[in-house]
Amino acid sequence: MNIRKTIITAAVALTTVAMIAPMSAGAITIAELQAQINALNAQLMALQGPSSGTPAVCVGITFSRNLTVGSTGSDVKCLQALLNTSASTQVSLSGAGSRTWAAVRVYQSQKGFIPANQVGPLTRAALNAWLSGSTPSPTPTPTPTPTPTGAGLTVMLASNNPATGTIVDGQALAPLARLTFTNGDNAAVKITGLKLKRIGVSADASLTNVYLFNGAVRLTDGSAVSETMINFNNTSGLFTVPSMGSMTISVLADVNGTSGETVGLQVVASSDVTTNASSVKGTFPITGNLMTLATGTLAGVEWNATTTPSAADVDPQDGYTVFQNSVIITTRAVDMTRISFRKTGSISNTDLQNFKLYVDGVQVGSTQQLAADSLDQSYVTFDLTSAPKRLEAGTRVIKVLADIIGGSSLNFTMHLWNVADVTVVDTQYGANILSDLISNASFTKRSTGAQTINSGTLTITKLSDSPSGDIVDAASNALLAKFQFKAAGEKVKIETL
Repeated sequence: MNIRKTIITAAVALTTVAMIAPMSAGAITIAELQAQINALNAQLMALQGPSSGTPAVCVGITFSRNLTVGSTGSDVKCLQALLNTSASTQVSLSGAGSRTWAAVRVYQSQKGFIPANQVGPLTRAALNAWLSGSTPSPTPTPTPTPTPTGAGLTVMLASNNPATGTIVDGQALAPLARLTFTNGDNAAVKITGLKLKRIGVSADASLTNVYLFNGAVRLTDGSAVSETMINFNNTSGLFTVPSMGSMTISVLADVNGTSGETVGLQVVASSDVTTNASSVKGTFPITGNLMTLATGTLAGVEWNATTTPSAADVDPQDGYTVFQNSVIITTRAVDMTRISFRKTGSISNTDLQNFKLYVDGVQVGSTQQLAADSLDQSYVTFDLTSAPKRLEAGTRVIKVLADIIGGSSLNFTMHLWNVADVTVVDTQYGANILSDLISNASFTKRSTGAQTINSGTLTITKLSDSPSGDIVDAASNALLAKFQFKAAGEKVKIETL
């Protein structure tokens, strides 16, 4: 029997005694009688559900973990009951049904969120607010967003747009253009589509993957070039520019062409920017500088096929190794300027904190936290641009540690999800290197096994300043000892001591 079950059993036994034990006015105080009445009222509320109309299965529920397809538990039952309260998100006419995740995506759209395949931090916050009575049940139709009015969205080349230069055939994430989007409207605007044209003397296949980045954060998966055009689309928004603010987006590409080719990017017309802004302005076509491809032998970055830890049950603890892999650097040293890891599983982002990156046992960069991206996916990113980490030739061990502070009975898996989630620069050519596997096969995501968090723990420690020595006879309120009680994994109630 775990700690939580012990507490619940003890509480039920106490309430039962209060219900059947004979009482007299002289046997208990008014305060004790009121406490028993309060306990009975709480039990009745649990059976009937609150008067606000919240489903009875939601009594005492807090959405504290991410929910995905296949998740089970009382919070999932509460989620289904809440969705069933509105015709637009009804899971089924009766019972839990099997359309939960379709209904979740409808609810997310109604709240103005990007529909995802999980109940992430934003959705959990909305559900918890609903349970607390601060927000109503889902509306039949999405809440209308304000129509931006004003000076519109202006698109231009960024002040740090890459100058004309040379890129190396075979390099990764070559910077081809940087665009600045300035919002002059009275409301935030979403860019849901961006179309770019490949220019120069080159072929479509010369650019194998083209990405959009906001600083160190990858916004899109790789897009291919088709008939000179590159299309990025996301109806929920590729990125959002705040009112009277601006955002600079980098366009980076993996290169696989022929020496002597030239390549660049262009926004042909305002219609190539899809947005809800009142207008799109700029001096079109907006043309980046041409890059010339050259041949060179770049260093190699080869990831091991085995990533640890393997699947395991773990106790809540500090400094747990959540990801480890070895990487072989060939030919010459490289500089790592960025690396990003994705977290999946049922555990909440707040249950994993204080991520630290280590290279060969030495911490690199500052401590980071998980954050949800535009698709409600959870990433932790280490941006080392200002102080790149030199990786000498040979085998280097990349390790990430984190504190597990909650998530009892839940699980998580860490991934190096995409080859574009690690940036390493050849120290001689100054070009980004495309990672692969030791077998020289194409990179696939590197994933740990699922880590399942054990039930909560309670640690009792005598404090270093706990008194010792003699004590005065007949002293009042004499301090005899000091102890620290530390709970991990979940809240722990101390009933007797």
